[in-house]
Amino acid sequence: MGIRRGTVTRWVEIPCPLCGGRESDPAYAREHETGSALGRIRKIEVLCRTCGFMFTNPRPSPEDMRRYYSEASGASGDVFHSLQPGSRLERLTAERVRFANRLLEGRASTASGAILDIGCSTGDLLVGLAREGWRRSGLEPSPRAAEKACARGLDVAVGEIERAAIPAGAFDLVTCISVLEHVSDLEAALAKIAIALRPGGLAIVEVPDSTRPEAQIAEFYSLEHLSHFTRGTLTRALGLAGLAPVAFDDAVGIPNLRVAVGRKGEVDASSSADVIDDRAELQAALARYVRERRALEQGLIERLSTRTMSWRASGARVAVYGAGMHTRFLMDLFDLAPSVACVLDSDPGKAGSAFLEWPVHAPDEIPRLELDAILISSNAFEAEIYAAIAPTAAQRGIEVVRCYG
Repeated sequence: MGIRRGTVTRWVEIPCPLCGGRESDPAYAREHETGSALGRIRKIEVLCRTCGFMFTNPRPSPEDMRRYYSEASGASGDVFHSLQPGSRLERLTAERVRFANRLLEGRASTASGAILDIGCSTGDLLVGLAREGWRRSGLEPSPRAAEKACARGLDVAVGEIERAAIPAGAFDLVTCISVLEHVSDLEAALAKIAIALRPGGLAIVEVPDSTRPEAQIAEFYSLEHLSHFTRGTLTRALGLAGLAPVAFDDAVGIPNLRVAVGRKGEVDASSSADVIDDRAELQAALARYVRERRALEQGLIERLSTRTMSWRASGARVAVYGAGMHTRFLMDLFDLAPSVACVLDSDPGKAGSAFLEWPVHAPDEIPRLELDAILISSNAFEAEIYAAIAPTAAQRGIEVVRCYG
């Protein structure tokens, strides 16, 4: 089955979102397959000559990106995982809750208050931040995710941070986890965070740390990420919105930057981090990432080529586990299309939909799918997925293939 491809209707060229500079140099480029959403596109990250900020330029228009998010099923991440005890998602959520609670306990009054989680998804962080007497609200661009959050008793509105009507001075704590790297208008998004804070309020912002990229098949500098932050450029960006660091979290379990900020003038100057120019560190990280990713791709080719060729030769029916970015890039490395019968994913919202033109099934449907093999398309969750499906696969004589383990 071939992949039906869409197209970008409008490319937008922008000045540097941090300093307004018009001069930049290409820093990293990668082709991305989006199928029916935007087709196959080449995305270029540039480094501002003035301030060292890395961002996508030119970029698909905001309208094109909205279409991508709505049409590209499973656009973000590897594989959906619910908040199960001991899972990676559970550990990350617990980290964020501990960081927030430590900061809140140090405030003058914690008897009551209001929390806003921007980009709250299905509400896991808001649930973890439950505090007696505190009101919890969320903002989420995905209607499906917002609906699930509301079903948990949370007050969640559907909308994008840049365009949402967020009440001014209404919140003691604003959390914004893995959002800023996605937005088309960074200045507007940061302004909304600052406006939402009450006097003395805090915001917790988390973004990928571009100086610590992980070499994996699912691109670290992904199609969806339009801004790429370092500690220095994140501090500078927040400063443009009148915000200053209170504390960076040094116990982050993934290559992210997590920082608590308050309004300038309300923050102890001794706790504010100096703005550093770390572009040399970023450039070194990019060079290292390119080398490591090339080696990883070569290793996967050596590991899987013989098996994928045998599937094609024998006419095997193969399911790929993971309706996400990892699978998109596997399709670039291998000619899997002739062998793929379907895609598996544990996200209940994806079951019954399509991913790159293939039907998506839940793992509990494996017994009826008449499969010869399952290829696990995930890095971070590979062990969890294997443990979940291996018993059923063994009973049915289905080969389970791992990319890494």
